[in-house]
Amino acid sequence: MIPNPIFYNDTTMTIGLIVCCLVVLAAVMIPKAIRHRKQVKQNESEKVVPGEQEVEMIVIPSEERKSTDIYKRRFLVNANIPTRNGKQVAIRQKYHNRISKIVKTIGDNEVSIFSYIDNVLKHHFETFQDDISELYKKSCDDDYLSPNK
Repeated sequence: MIPNPIFYNDTTMTIGLIVCCLVVLAAVMIPKAIRHRKQVKQNESEKVVPGEQEVEMIVIPSEERKSTDIYKRRFLVNANIPTRNGKQVAIRQKYHNRISKIVKTIGDNEVSIFSYIDNVLKHHFETFQDDISELYKKSCDDDYLSPNK
C-alpha cells in the first residue's frame, strides 16, 4: 500500500493543527462571550450615569396617604399639556418599566407615561418647594424658584 502524500505534507499537518487549536479555542471562548454579552445587556438596562447617586426612597406612612383613591386622583390623571411641547428626558429602564406597568394596570391604560411623570413632578415640587427654594438661594442670589413667580 502506498501512503497518501497529502497526510505527510508538513504544511497540511500544520494547517490541520492550527484548525484544531482554533476549534478548541472557539469551544472555550464562545460560552464566555455569550455570558459577557448577557452581562453587558443587563448592565446597560440598569446603567447609572457617572456621578449619579442612587435616589433614597421616602416612605410615606399609610395614614398620610389615606387611601388609594387619593393616589389615583393625584397621579393617574392626564395632564392638560400637549406632549409635543415637552422635552425628551432619559430615565432608567427599570423606572420606565415600572411606570409603564403602573399606568397600564392602575391607570387602565388611559393615562400616558408623560402625564404620570408630570403629576409626580408637580407633587414633588409642591411638597418640597420650601426646601428646594432654600437650597437654591444658598447657591444662587436670584429668586427664580420663588413660588410667587
